[in-house]
Amino acid sequence: MQQHAQRAVAQGDFAGAEQWFRKLHAIRPNDALVLASLGQALCWLNRKREGLSYLLRAAKLLENQAKKNVDPRPIIELSSQLLHWGEVNAAERLAKLAVTLTANSPFALNNLALCLSRVNRNSEALPIARQVCQLLPNHPGCNILLAIIESQLGDSSAALERLESVIRRNDDPEQTARAHLEMGVILDKLGRYDEAFPALTKAAESRSALLKQRPETREYLFEVLQTNSLGFDCELLHRWPAEALKEDELPTPAFLLGFLRSGTTLTEQILDAHPRVIATDESSIVHELTQELQSISGITNDHARALKSLNDSQIKQLRQFYWQRMRQEYGEDVMHKQLVDKNALNTIDVGVISVIFPEAKILFALRDPRDVCISCFMQAFSPAPATVNLLSWQGIAKQYAAVMHYWLKVRYDIQPKFLELRYEDTVADFEQTYRKVFAFLGVEWWPDVIKYHEQTKGRYISTPSFSAVSQPVYRTAVARWKHYEARFASILPILAPFIDVFGYADRPIEQPIQSNSFLLTHSE
Repeated sequence: MQQHAQRAVAQGDFAGAEQWFRKLHAIRPNDALVLASLGQALCWLNRKREGLSYLLRAAKLLENQAKKNVDPRPIIELSSQLLHWGEVNAAERLAKLAVTLTANSPFALNNLALCLSRVNRNSEALPIARQVCQLLPNHPGCNILLAIIESQLGDSSAALERLESVIRRNDDPEQTARAHLEMGVILDKLGRYDEAFPALTKAAESRSALLKQRPETREYLFEVLQTNSLGFDCELLHRWPAEALKEDELPTPAFLLGFLRSGTTLTEQILDAHPRVIATDESSIVHELTQELQSISGITNDHARALKSLNDSQIKQLRQFYWQRMRQEYGEDVMHKQLVDKNALNTIDVGVISVIFPEAKILFALRDPRDVCISCFMQAFSPAPATVNLLSWQGIAKQYAAVMHYWLKVRYDIQPKFLELRYEDTVADFEQTYRKVFAFLGVEWWPDVIKYHEQTKGRYISTPSFSAVSQPVYRTAVARWKHYEARFASILPILAPFIDVFGYADRPIEQPIQSNSFLLTHSE
């Protein structure tokens, strides 16, 4: 059974792995490794709430068994898994337990340093990360983590020297590429822009060269957008009127969309600070909804054609599926508070959202396209079909143009009301901007949301913005692109139409954009 389960995991067949691990669990109900394996499989199947229950049971067993001097390696591994899935407290507890069992283990110490740094407790992480690098002085990953922590605490000189050492040794090409990236980020913070951009370019080129995806992977997202653009016509987008579908008495969802690095994580944190709002952190349930759509219709790779094949009963079935999964992952409160389902990548599926939830509300995050591009260039995105093009300067601009062109094409045809929320307006006038946002969502203004960053302390945030959103709103990210103005010559023709249509051409940095605060459908 164990061999079958591990084979399924290796093949990415997590549904098969779940079945084998459940059989093992029936035989060995108190085996921590079986519980952890089952929990991990469930998490990869997007059943995170259920999966974490098994992972936490495994953690409790390992904590109890630690008194018998068990092998610390499973404890470290489970701590790492719990951190990956956002269960910070249990991850830290296990990390500290592993250090207690093996005080001089660099792997146990590094895992603890990572747990602390991931929730911005860098002062606590610093001495631990230094100890790791004393034990493993040439390990690139450990040195990069220490450099990031040093930089966060203001010791940029030590961080740069450490990263330069990693690059000189070049022991691991992937880690070397990451060192170039982190060096570029630090140089940007120091205002050394002429040095920062070459470092970021080197990182992008190195990471692109290491990609294992097939060349056609780079075209996947553009093909999906083209298919959606052709398929989601006005007839389909209005096939099910909101009044007809509201008969099922389900709540009205809101969706937070936009391009990556446009302020969606900041918006999510602010919204979630309101007692009557639940804002999700990178929910995958819209993706699951599209998979259910394919299963019901029997049509793959064309969501518009799949929706056109459905009847009234089937569209209502999809609505029930969505809310069932939301309850499973976020609890019954989603049925009584205003849900804001946040995932920037769901912009690709705005047509699906609009057809299935015509009564929904859509918050669409906007930011100066040039700032979006430079911010994306500074991120270590995991390679995937939706992010593979973000590893090159030209690719970022091309993907931005494709996604935003699709939004512009459908935004006045969809039934849901929508509000385009500009990052620059948040910076220029926080209260006025979010009074409009909460009014749009139908909840009262709550002054304490301005202290959203206090609620993020010690909280796991899955996106690369986890460090930035732990601070109050700051102005230094506005018009950041101006430091790299000469570098935009090659991509400006791609971005120019969107700079113009979204109102960013020749606008003073501190001046809020006044036009169309609420951009609703034509019928409104």
